[in-house]
Amino acid sequence: MRGEPKKEDLFKIPNILCYIRILLIPLFIIVFLNEYYWQSALIVMAASATDVIDGWIARHFNMVTDWGKFIDPLADKLMQLAMLVMAIFKNQWVLILIGVFLLKEVIMLIVGLYIYHRGANLAGAMWCGKLSTVVLDLSLLLIIGLPAHMIVDKFVFTLIGIASACLILSFIVYMQAYKKLFRELKEDGSYRTKEDWAVIKEAKKEAKEAKKAAKLEEKQN
Repeated sequence: MRGEPKKEDLFKIPNILCYIRILLIPLFIIVFLNEYYWQSALIVMAASATDVIDGWIARHFNMVTDWGKFIDPLADKLMQLAMLVMAIFKNQWVLILIGVFLLKEVIMLIVGLYIYHRGANLAGAMWCGKLSTVVLDLSLLLIIGLPAHMIVDKFVFTLIGIASACLILSFIVYMQAYKKLFRELKEDGSYRTKEDWAVIKEAKKEAKEAKKAAKLEEKQN
């Protein structure tokens, strides 16, 4: 089934590191809310280190999995969302950045799923996506880690402006890539409609039932 993780992939080292990164999120929130700001920033940095390490291990030891391609960016987005929400406690202007971030992510998720269910997907993360992630994380890290008296509006506005510009740039580049991919699907005839997926689903169901019947018959004989 498309998107269903294989059991043997669930506990590969890169994916375990992703789980650790997700578990660090509640720890980060607790430490931040207790006003240990630079300590909470260290937790974020430790989580980022696991992100680098799991990617290196996956590529160099042939442990790249479909489940890893799903759980890795999910862990990143969850940590980013936690950082955004916590940053509001330092300065409420961060709400602007949250609005830009959520709008971008929701639209890209909808478009990405639409393209995916039509039989295609982007090869991987694009340079603009990595750039926007780095800039957003660094901006939030500064807001979160620095003492409260240093987080003045002018400083926050500057960080929000830079991070928002990178997010918008990433959004535009990704939309262009999805548009090109969609056009290629149309041109080469591999575009799949809802009716096509219904036929594929029915065929899989029939194949599964036939396999089950064959096993039952084999047991009876």
